[in-house]
Amino acid sequence: MTTLDKEPPSDSQAAFSDLRVFRVFQHVPDIQLEQLAAFTREQLIARGQVIYDEGETGEDFYVVVSGVTEDYCTALGRRQPTSRSRVGQILGEASFLDGRPRPTAAVAVEKGVLLRFKSDVLRRWLVNDHELGAALARSFWHSLAAKIRHANQFMAEIVPLAEAGERPDRVPGQKVELMPGAKMDLFQETGLSAAELRLLATTLNAQHFPRDAYLFHEREAGESLYIVFDGEVRISRQMSARGEEPLAILGRGEVFGEMALVDDQVRSADARAHTEGCTVLVLSQADLDAVLHMPPVAASQFLYLVCGVLCYRLRAMINLLASWRTRLGIGQDNGEEPPGEQG
Repeated sequence: MTTLDKEPPSDSQAAFSDLRVFRVFQHVPDIQLEQLAAFTREQLIARGQVIYDEGETGEDFYVVVSGVTEDYCTALGRRQPTSRSRVGQILGEASFLDGRPRPTAAVAVEKGVLLRFKSDVLRRWLVNDHELGAALARSFWHSLAAKIRHANQFMAEIVPLAEAGERPDRVPGQKVELMPGAKMDLFQETGLSAAELRLLATTLNAQHFPRDAYLFHEREAGESLYIVFDGEVRISRQMSARGEEPLAILGRGEVFGEMALVDDQVRSADARAHTEGCTVLVLSQADLDAVLHMPPVAASQFLYLVCGVLCYRLRAMINLLASWRTRLGIGQDNGEEPPGEQG
């Protein structure tokens, strides 16, 4: 494999035309999309070419204009695929968002063209352009949710999910009254300092759930996201012949249930009150719509918080997937070429 070495001159009008047709950017107004396109460079990729390597430091991200790429991590000398990016999809955004090394390698499955976003100049611009920042964060939310769902699908292939059947009834949480100041303190602790968001916090409903109570079931429609006020929440999946497989334990200030709100798909896991029960703030679809129509500073603060949560989830899912594949001896030897058609 060889690293990227072909980078034709930038053509922002062509980049704008490409981005405009992609679903992940449909919500971005033309004026912001034109600005975003100005930070791109076209990148030609050949089949088998490394776009970035696992563990590499680098924060540029990419959009696939043509071709297909595959993300994989390596465990005990074996490639463990985690997701594929096709035309119109983003790759590499996790490191742009959290500044950490690449969680996976990205390799071209077939020849194609990428738009590469230069992180350093884009970051400098976003310091003052909160409207563009909020629009870009919504694109990242869509992209990261799709990657996590793809990793979940890989996980279900190697450790099958339990058949959908009778599940314990989900009893609504008990509504509790919290002082407005206590809700505002939680938002401030979480990094949401914009006045509009702190005002929103005072109107959110709070609910308490006793130990092991379900906040929602896997495969059901999602209507709200949640922020943990106190106690802990257990995120898990029901695995065939294994029972409950915990994925994460969430504490104060952590967000969950966000994926179903952005892609209109069903819940990807169960959420249950952990050992001491939990109290959560409930943010409905209507509340989310209100956030998206707030001034850009407030909207971008909230959206980047959610994206940070999704980055953490994606990295955790990649590690879990690699661990299970390694345990079961599943994977592709490093000496083999990645799958795909000859371009």
